[in-house]
This record gives sequence, C-alpha cells and structure tokens, in this order.
Amino acid sequence: MPVEAAIISTGEELVQGRIADTNAAFLAARLSGGGFKVRRIAAVGDDPAALRQEIERSLAGAAAVLISGGLGPTADDRTRGAIARAVGGRMAEDPDTRRHVEQRLKSYGVSLTAEQLRQCCFPEGARIFPNPRGTARGFACRVGERWVVAMPGVPSEMRPMFTESVLPFLLDQMAPPGAVSMETVHLFPASESDVDRRIHDLTTHGRNPAVGITVRDGIITVSLRAQAEDRAAAERLVRKDLETLRRRFGERVFGTGRTTLAGALSRELELTGRTVAVAESVTGGLVGDMLVDVPGISRFFLLDVVAYANEAKVRQLRVPPEAIEQEGAVSARVAEAMAEGACRAAGADLGISTTGIAGPTGGSPQKPVGLVFLGLCLEGRTRAKRLQLTGDRRRIRDRAAKHALNLARLALQERAGAPEAAGEARRPGG
Repeated sequence: MPVEAAIISTGEELVQGRIADTNAAFLAARLSGGGFKVRRIAAVGDDPAALRQEIERSLAGAAAVLISGGLGPTADDRTRGAIARAVGGRMAEDPDTRRHVEQRLKSYGVSLTAEQLRQCCFPEGARIFPNPRGTARGFACRVGERWVVAMPGVPSEMRPMFTESVLPFLLDQMAPPGAVSMETVHLFPASESDVDRRIHDLTTHGRNPAVGITVRDGIITVSLRAQAEDRAAAERLVRKDLETLRRRFGERVFGTGRTTLAGALSRELELTGRTVAVAESVTGGLVGDMLVDVPGISRFFLLDVVAYANEAKVRQLRVPPEAIEQEGAVSARVAEAMAEGACRAAGADLGISTTGIAGPTGGSPQKPVGLVFLGLCLEGRTRAKRLQLTGDRRRIRDRAAKHALNLARLALQERAGAPEAAGEARRPGG
C-alpha cells in the first residue's frame, strides 16, 4: 500500500479567493510522483485553532502532513505555534537559524527584531530544512510514526525546499513500496466527454495504471500513473497505455509531459527544417507569444505581424484591397492572403494567419461572433480553415491561436509524410 499524505495550505488570501493555491497542486503532483498517495488537500485561514484542528484531522488518516505558509515574521504567521500545540512540543530557538536570519536581514539592510526572531523558533526536536532563498526555514516534527512538515508559503522558496530537502527526507523516513512511473498525454482539439467515452475502460477505479482526465484552456490532458515492483515494470505499464492513447486519438495527440502546442510545432519545424512567419488580426499577437515561450524558437520563427486594421493588412501584408471590399476582412480569401504575405515578407517556408470576430460586438447573422478563419501557406500552397468558436473574447482569441498552431503542426506532419518529402512519417505526438 502506498504511504498516504495530506496537504494543508494556510493564509486568509487563499480562503478569501484573493490568490489561487498553486502550492497544493505542486505538492500533490510531486508527492504522487514520489509514490505517495495524496488523500486530502485543505486550505485554512490564519486562525491557529482551525489550523491545529486540521492538522489533527489530517494526522488521523495520513502518515505525512505537509503545510505551506505561515512561517514568516508577521502577526498572521501562526503555523509554527499551531504545529507545536498539535504535536505537544515546546518552542525553542535554534542558534544556527538565528545566525542565518541575522545574516540574511543584514544583506537586506534590516536589523533583527522580536518579530523576526519568531522565525528562529521551532518545536523541540524538529528537523530543520535550509532556505537559501529566504529567511523562513522549514521543519518537520515526528508524531509517533507520522510526520508533520512545515514550509514557507512563497512558491519560489517552498518549491526548491521541497525538492531539495523535504522530499528526500520523506523518502528516507517512509519510502513507499515499489516504484512509480507517471506520464501525461495532451490532446487538441478534443472534448472532455468524447475523451472520457473513448477511454472509459482505462479509467476504472482501482486500475493500474490509474488514468485521469483534466481540461485546461481547451487542452485535454490524460494522466497515467503506474505502480509496480520496480521502475522498469511501472514504465512498461505506462508505455502500454500510452500506445493505446496514440492509437485511439491519432493526430490529436500532440505531445507528452510539458509539451505545448507551440512546442509541438517547434519540434516539427526542427524535424522538417522549415521556418515560420505569422500574420495575426483577431489573435493580436497571441500566436507569436505562444511561440516565443519555446526555448530556441528563434532558429525557426522569423516574423510576427499584428495587422489589426484593414489598412495594415493591405500595407504590411499586401492583402488585395478588393478581397477585403468584396468578402470582408473576416474571410477565407483574406486569411490566405495574410498567410502568403507573411511568407513573402519574411522569406519563410510556412506562413500562418488569423482573422475573425472575437466579440462581444461586431458580429452579424452572416458572420457571427466567434467566426474565425485561419490561413496557411506552405511552400507556395495556400489554404484556409473556417472555425466557429464559442465563449468570451479572451477564450475565442486563445482557442483561435491554438487552432492556428495545430493547423501548422499537422500541415508539416502531412508534408513530411508525403511520398515526395524526405524522411519518414512520424507517429503523432512525441
């Protein structure tokens, strides 16, 4: 049986909805990858009594309870006292931590105060974790065969502390049996209901690998988590399900792990030796923004023109004025001309374009809000794709940009698989 863990995030800003709890998601993913089973996630405000109750409740069912937040010097940082009361320990100052805090504050030009001194105190017998990125160190307290771990709430401090110190400590103290292998598979375009229907046999409760489905900004992610006697056996189980997903969803699988649609397009550009230029209207630079998030994209990404006004389309991309007059800026003909203009301006092999109506105004019965045309020009061959998207302005622009990247990705895959193209056709994704 896997070792069970619980996660508690503290802070009024969380329970009031002022910020999103990204720490819990990070910890849950890393603990699962380490072989632990996360059975509970909770958010608690700055009330020490409520935090103590949550610690005791979590300890009743989990061998490891991880808390983030509330270790700083301000009045609302009450985690260390709540833990001391929950585990029945007295607070004591740690001399090494005092030196660390004094040196850190000195580098900031700040003197040690009584409030700052709180960060130097821990429940007696606690294991203390270093924090080279801030003043608040983490710590772990033993409660019988269980552990309560506290870490700072600042993600830039908590995440490296967990990775470098806390997780190795937990694995040393309570290593879960066997080995775990995990993978995530990304699909676009796809609906959650359709994906769920097509992999219903894989999502049965208690199955190994465990398979789950999540949706974020139009991307469907299927997560695979296998546990076995050793790493190789766990990886074999994951590979088998991965191949099943590739067979069932084909070209809609664009990548695994941290691959984005822009990253998948970058991979195709590298494999085929092509360059790309972009002409954007409705997306207003989103396609280019997604591309420049990919490290090394400058080798392939030559130009991004945001031609929002019709005059800019004519002047910058040489879109024929009669095309706009006769068919309108939101049309297949204009999308094709924009893609051709981007290729011509940059000397690129591949041009992609977007034009459409993001709303909430500007639509008509003939051209409703959400109507988008994508243009694609690959080595002189041009075509357009019509989309009817739904949602608010941000969602329509986001989906249009993703569809543009995906259209370009699939065009390069198709071209690479053509009889006259060099190389060999690849499996989708990768």
